[in-house]
Amino acid sequence: MPLVIFVDDSETALASTRMVTDSMPIEVKQYLSALDALADIRSGITPDLIITDMNMPIMNGFEFLQELRKLSTTSRTPVLMLTTETRDELKQQGKALGLTGWIVKPFNPAQLKQAIARVLRLA
Repeated sequence: MPLVIFVDDSETALASTRMVTDSMPIEVKQYLSALDALADIRSGITPDLIITDMNMPIMNGFEFLQELRKLSTTSRTPVLMLTTETRDELKQQGKALGLTGWIVKPFNPAQLKQAIARVLRLA
């Protein structure tokens, strides 16, 4: 079963994503901090997809993405940004850093499900 990691400093956002993914054939791990997610990834967790917020304290989504791309285990792992940010220059910056896609909050549950299914190639 594919492992999807969600990183968001908002418990409400994590609860919303959990409701969307509960019926999907995936394993989900959630983190309130990019540093905690990074620590688990460095210690051997290998996600098939990472979905992260942009605006978080200590380490934002772009900083997290940059650290992920330095690791051999996540250098090519798909990463989706799930954020309230809509500016094109941020989307371009994310793409340049190796971001797979951009989903704007508040998200449409069907859209999030579809994005996860497309990236993981779920039937």
